This record gives sequence, structure tokens and C-alpha cells, in this order.
Amino acid sequence: MAPLGSFIIVTGGDSRYCPLIRELVASLRALKPAAECPIGIIDAGLTEEQKEELSAQGLAVVTPPWPVEVPAHRLRNRIHLKANLAKLHLPTYFPGYETVIWIDADAWVQDWAAVDLLRRGAALDRFAIVAQFGRFSETELRLDWLFGRFARVRSILFKNASRAGLSTAESRTLATRPTLNAGAYALKANAPHWEAFQRWQVRVLKKGRLFTSDQLAMAGAIYLDGLPVELLPEWCNYIGPWRFDPEKRELVEYYLPNRRLGIVHMAGEDAMRADPSVLRPVLDMADRPHQLSLRYPAWADAAP
Repeated sequence: MAPLGSFIIVTGGDSRYCPLIRELVASLRALKPAAECPIGIIDAGLTEEQKEELSAQGLAVVTPPWPVEVPAHRLRNRIHLKANLAKLHLPTYFPGYETVIWIDADAWVQDWAAVDLLRRGAALDRFAIVAQFGRFSETELRLDWLFGRFARVRSILFKNASRAGLSTAESRTLATRPTLNAGAYALKANAPHWEAFQRWQVRVLKKGRLFTSDQLAMAGAIYLDGLPVELLPEWCNYIGPWRFDPEKRELVEYYLPNRRLGIVHMAGEDAMRADPSVLRPVLDMADRPHQLSLRYPAWADAAP
């Protein structure tokens, strides 16, 4: 039996994502509460040298099999997608912990309070995660206006559910629900959610996209099966818009109270993920622009 309160933080990726994995680990190790916390790595295309390097740091590197059989013509050598599929099987690959926390490799931890909230949510026997809606979202969903007052829903979940061949009733139920951001979440290892995630994963992968199958499987378990969820504030897995506090030299929420971000998630920042020298304008609280990289720790060394 796992020790009470034990947990592991897991991430993963391929050889191109290894620099990001290093940065996420470094961000965790820089925080006193996380200095010795267990960290697991899903090998989804790392080189042998990279696996040896990460293992030498005391990280648990696991090379899992494909949890669901995927035809080669659909996979197209995209071995990095193994991380997306493996995210729904984490207790199998990292046994012996009461709680498993996943953080995408293109994210890093600025404030341990985000990890603490993830753990607290899981301790309530709920799926602790951030939903992509609210005051930082440009729109709740997209509509294609047809004529007059009639429109067609274009939400992420509706599109992916339709593509995956879910029933009309299921797709309509998901149509206006917020996408659950699979980039960071926590769940007890013995929670019933894992079985539901895996059951939905098998179903949606028959026709649906591999890349978004994890989010759709989560939506099925939460919104259609009705399993309990704990929706956390956006700063626990923040994807923008971005703002910078030049005095404290930290990234903060765009709107008041400009709270310090917990997990900085570079979703959509493709060029920056590939090249740490790429910069982007980020406003401070007085709306003055700063050219920063959002990667850890590059932005912290930028001039104010």
C-alpha cells in the first residue's frame, strides 16, 4: 500500500522535448517543497543518452508500450503521441503512489501552490484539473452563423466528438462544455476515473484524432459518465494572455489581482518551444511591453 499522501509528478516527451523536460524538472527542483519529490518521465522517443541523463538525476524513466493499438498509417511515425495516450494509464507505469500528478513538458512550475492545489483536489477523490473557459478566454465557443439567428456550434469538444463518431446526443451534451486542459491534472491512483478514461480512449481512438484523444476521453468520463471533478483556477495551468511583474520578475495573471502564475504552460507557442531564443512582447501591469521568452528560466534574465 502506498504511504498516505505519497505522490509523483510525471511528464514526458520525445528527444525534441528533452530540453523542455529538463527545464520543468529544474523549475521543480528550485522550489523547496519539491526539492526531493519523485518525478517520473514517459519516454515517447527519447534517445538512449537522454534517458541515461535523466535517470542519472534520480528520475524514473519509463518506456511504456502503446496502451492502445494504433495502425501504422494513422500513427505516421509520430512516436511522441505515445505520451498523450500514456497519460491516461499513469498508475500502471508508476505504481506505489497514492496520487499521480501530470504536467506537460512544455510547462514549468513557478509557484508550488499550484501543485499543492492539484494534490488537494485529488485528495477529495475528484479529478483536479483546469478548464479552458472564463475571464482569460477570448470566447467560450465558436459559432458559424448560417442565417438569421441560426448558428452551428464549433466548439473543440463538439468537433472532436463528431469526428470520433460519438452519438448525436453525446456530441450535443459536450458541445457547450469547457475543454479540460490535459496539460496538468492530479488524481488518486485508485480513482475510478482511470478505468473510465481508458474505456473512452479505446472508443474515441477508433475514428478520432490521436492528439486530442486524451482530452476527449476525459470529457467523456466527466461530462457523460458524471465522475467527480474539481475545477481549479486558471493560474494552476495558465496558457495566457500573459503579463509580467518587472519588480518581482515573475509572470502573473493578465487581469487583477495579477496573481503570480503557478504553472506556466506554453501551449500554442510552437516557435518558442523549439527555440529558447525566441521572444514575444509581454505587457507589465502598466501596459509597458517587455520582450521575453516564456521558457524557464530564460525570461527571468531579461532586462526590465
